[in-house]
Amino acid sequence: MQTHARGGKTILAQVERPYERSSLFEWLMTHHDEMVAAAGGRRIEWSRLCAEFAKEGLTGADRKPANAATARKIWQRVRKVRARIEALRAAERVERERRAAATPRRDMPSQFRKGDYGPPLATTAEAARPKLPATTVEQASRGFQLSTAEGVVVTRVSRVFKTERATQDYVFKEDGMIAATTARASALKGKQQLNVRGGRPINDLAEDYYARLGLRSEDL
Repeated sequence: MQTHARGGKTILAQVERPYERSSLFEWLMTHHDEMVAAAGGRRIEWSRLCAEFAKEGLTGADRKPANAATARKIWQRVRKVRARIEALRAAERVERERRAAATPRRDMPSQFRKGDYGPPLATTAEAARPKLPATTVEQASRGFQLSTAEGVVVTRVSRVFKTERATQDYVFKEDGMIAATTARASALKGKQQLNVRGGRPINDLAEDYYARLGLRSEDL
């Protein structure tokens, strides 16, 4: 019975943090730019760095001090993740510019026809569109849940936007932590928990996790 109990706890721990990275991975992700700048295009001597990693308590996925080969592989994975994040950011910038070009501003004086006009009337679509609250206090007072069902969630630390890639809605707590309703949501929650434990902003380097859910986060 005790063996089954221990096994059950292990399974539940994996469900809660199915994609938890090693502490060395998270450190290299956080200091990626500094590592690249310090290397200056030269080959990184991982065998020299591993002793320093061990002193700082940074380990591989097996929670053991990393050797040179392991550290090199972890760094390669970090570079791939950062490359995906940069590609997503670039694609997002292109999409914003495309939308801006497709819908030029109509409120410039040169766009107005000459003549007298009465007060502007709200269109039916604008009148029917729900007004999104600016704070979680207003969300609660107006009956809104902290869910992406309304298109945007406003927490104490960020705004979370639902993009066209989203296939379902997700729920967030007021502190910005996502509810682990799916495996990918659990992955984001695990990343947020690691950030909090490490004293970093809750959504630090979490863009890739949000993108997998079809979401985008902006810090307040």
